Amino acid sequence: MFLRLIIHRQRKIVYLIRAIFLIALSGCWQSFAQMPSFSQYFASPLYLNPALAGISVGPRVCLNYRNQWPSLGDGFNGGFSTYAASFDMHIEKIRGGIGVYMIGDQISNGILGTHGLSLMYSFQARIKKKVGIKIGLEGTYINRRLNFSKLLLYDMIDPYTGFYNNIDVPNPTSENVPSSVSTHRGDAGAGLVIFTDKLFFGASVKNLIGADESFTGVKYRQPVRLSAHFGYTVRFQTQAAKRHNIYLSPGVLFEYQHLDYMLNGGAIAGVNMAYFGAFFRHAINNTDAVIGTVGIRKGRFRVGYSYDYTLGPLSGRTGGAHELSFTFNLSGDDNSLNPKRNSAYIACPEILNF
Repeated sequence: MFLRLIIHRQRKIVYLIRAIFLIALSGCWQSFAQMPSFSQYFASPLYLNPALAGISVGPRVCLNYRNQWPSLGDGFNGGFSTYAASFDMHIEKIRGGIGVYMIGDQISNGILGTHGLSLMYSFQARIKKKVGIKIGLEGTYINRRLNFSKLLLYDMIDPYTGFYNNIDVPNPTSENVPSSVSTHRGDAGAGLVIFTDKLFFGASVKNLIGADESFTGVKYRQPVRLSAHFGYTVRFQTQAAKRHNIYLSPGVLFEYQHLDYMLNGGAIAGVNMAYFGAFFRHAINNTDAVIGTVGIRKGRFRVGYSYDYTLGPLSGRTGGAHELSFTFNLSGDDNSLNPKRNSAYIACPEILNF
C-alpha cells in the first residue's frame, strides 16, 4: 500500500519522463516530436507564416509566452513552456517585408530545450486593386539540448523514497549518458498569403530540410509541418457602431505534422480598445481544449491573454495552458498595408492589423 502511494505521488513526473524519453532517447526510426503551437496564433504572425512579415507595415515587435500543462511537473514551468520574440517591417524599396524570429521551447524546467532563430523575407504584389499576395521564405538555425542529469527514470524509483533518497538526492540510474546532448542544424520554410482589407487566406510549410538531430546516433528528424489559416473581419454598421469601433473576426487554423492533425477555430470580437474571443481546438481523433481570449489594443500597443481549458481524459489534471502576447507597432493605428501616406499599399484585415 505504501509503495502504491509513493508511485501515485510521483505519477505526474512519470508522465513527463515518458514524453521526454521517447522524444530524446528513443532508438526507433518512427519516433517524432511535434512543434509547439500558440493558441493566439494571430499574435505570433511570423511563426504562423513567413509571408506575414511586414504585412502590418511596422516596424513591429511581438512577444509571446505559453505555459502548457504546468500541473504535470514542479513549479510554474514544470510542464511545457514556449517563449518567442519577433521583429518585422515593410520596406517599399525591396517590395516586401523582412522579419527576424526567435523561439525557445522547454519541457519540465529545461530538461529538454529547443531554440531557433529564423530570418525571413516576403515579396508583396497586387493581384487586383484591392487584392494582394505575399510570398515568404525563411531560413532557420535550431539548437536542441538535453539535460540528462535532470531526467528521472523508472529504475531510479525506490519502493520507500521514490525517485530521491532520504537527503533529497536523485537515486542512481543504469542508463548510459548519450555521447552528445546538444544538436545543431539548419532548416527552411515557405509561405503564401492572399488578402484584402477584410479577409485573408494563407498556407505555410516548415522543416523542409529536416536534418538529423538525434542524441543517440540513431536517425531522428522533425517531420514536415503544413498549415493553412483563414480569417475574415466584419465591421458593424449600426447606431452603436457609429459611436464605437465594433468588429468581429472569425478565424480558422489547420495544422498537419506526421499523421497528427489539429484544427483551431473561433472568433474575436472587438469594441473600442477591448477585444475578447473564444476558440475550440480539436485534434481530429480527440477534442483538445476550449480557449478563452481577452485583450486590449490601444494605439501602438496590444496585450492579450488566453487560457486553454483541457478537455478529454486529461481534463482537470494538467492545469490547462496560460498564454500571454504583447505587440508594439510603431505605425500605431495607421498600421495596415494601406496607410494614408501611401495609397499604393493594400489594406490588411483587422485581425492582422496590429
